[in-house]
Amino acid sequence: MDILGIGMSMIDSIQQIEEFPSGTGVTEVKDSALMGGGPVPTALCAASRLGASTAVLDRVGADWRGRLIREDYERFGVDTKFLQLEEGRTSSFGIVLVRLRDGERHIVFHRGDFSELREDELPGQVLKDCRILHLNGRHWPACVKAAEVVRSSGGLVSFDGGANRYDAKFRALLAFVDILIVARDFAVKLSGSEDHEDQLAALSQWNAKIVGITDGVRGSWFRTAEGELFHQAAFPVDSVVDTTGCGDVFHGAFLASKAKGESWQSCARMASAAAALNAKGLGGRGALASAEEVSSFLSGH
Repeated sequence: MDILGIGMSMIDSIQQIEEFPSGTGVTEVKDSALMGGGPVPTALCAASRLGASTAVLDRVGADWRGRLIREDYERFGVDTKFLQLEEGRTSSFGIVLVRLRDGERHIVFHRGDFSELREDELPGQVLKDCRILHLNGRHWPACVKAAEVVRSSGGLVSFDGGANRYDAKFRALLAFVDILIVARDFAVKLSGSEDHEDQLAALSQWNAKIVGITDGVRGSWFRTAEGELFHQAAFPVDSVVDTTGCGDVFHGAFLASKAKGESWQSCARMASAAAALNAKGLGGRGALASAEEVSSFLSGH
């Protein structure tokens, strides 16, 4: 397969409201949706929508949430043969409050009580055969072992360092990462600097093939292993409904492009376009674009 992902599969209940609550009271919902969520899972769905062959390696509870999680993966063509539903356990569930005027969101979630994946449960041959492994640190330390196997077998390892998710333990994983793209918040905490070039230099210490920093409407910054620096602008869209999942879609589109052998610059351009289009729908998977839709969008820019 092109991309195998290890991450936290969950169900998101998205609620669009006028303003975020600041105290007790009643808030009217303007629109709502129920769909699968999670950084790595949504990246897989985005990549699959763009034509990549993808699969998820994860465990969830065998509850109604777990069944919906599996159904949503299958709706987007993500292989679920390595998704385990654990009897007597609950799956992760998130409530995403989306502000109507600008698409910003506040997330409340319940982790669930399913068991973490163990190193001895990893499907060794599948890891050896996949072209790209996408991680965000979930199922520690199994994800570190998975990265070792993929790297030693000639595959690429990708890491999504999300906002508010920096943890010093991730440094043990970054030594095996080839595609290291993180949110600005993660880069600031890792580097101790507000400067993009300092952040890229800090990320480059593990010798990844490419490192990058995503920064919302300000676009994204990259540095290759050869020292080349480039910036990818964020694409404007006519109406922003919800920014949930845009970063996850960025990762999925970037990896789908890399699986096709595209240049780093082309990967970033495709990722930026797919992320922008996703902001036009409610929920992280509410407006996942096809390859044809992204191509049409880019032809106008």
